[in-house]
Amino acid sequence: MPAACAVEPLSGVVPVERPNAPGSLHSFIFSSQFAPITAHMRRRIALLLAIACSAAAWAAPHSNGVKVGVERAGNVYALQASFDTQLTTCAAFKYLTDYEAATNLPGIVSSTAVREAEHRVRVERTAKERILFFPVHLHSILEFTEYPNQKLAFVQLSGDSKTFEGYWLIEPNLQGSTLRFEGKWEPDTLIPLFIIDHFARHDLEKRFGEIARLAEEQKAKHAGECL
Repeated sequence: MPAACAVEPLSGVVPVERPNAPGSLHSFIFSSQFAPITAHMRRRIALLLAIACSAAAWAAPHSNGVKVGVERAGNVYALQASFDTQLTTCAAFKYLTDYEAATNLPGIVSSTAVREAEHRVRVERTAKERILFFPVHLHSILEFTEYPNQKLAFVQLSGDSKTFEGYWLIEPNLQGSTLRFEGKWEPDTLIPLFIIDHFARHDLEKRFGEIARLAEEQKAKHAGECL
């Protein structure tokens, strides 16, 4: 999920786009011109990962039934995803609120939850990723509001993103339930949006696929909690 980001210490050079080259990711990466890595560049590279932690026009079905979509209006991204699961609504809610189990997802190295009220939880997460061949450290603090067996809403409390908020809806079906995600994310305006567009469209489907996979893997655990 978008969050406060800090790049691990780097040195060397990064590719820069030729002034007359098309504004594509390919030309950005493979330009023959190079520039030293500056602190400002490190920050821009780190911010590209904001969309990856949670996490850009789509509606393409994943092989396991996951559907994801993204639209951008100006600097604001509207994110959507859904998938069916055999979890009951109770078990699905237990799965979504098993905050510390997020470390079972790729890239998440820590996830610590503190319950502040009966249905309000603050979660601090750390992830390590690579983008454009560079290692990046990602940190976020989120506040979740729980609506048992129906909905889980969240808002980012700290981070370099201007805003990031959204919710999960749990809808019963004949096989179990459908989980639907909707969110809005406004990144730092210095980020090249064509790069964010590329990673949003190519990475989020895989990440929501992992969330769907983990739901099925933990079905027995959460079904037992609802007996």
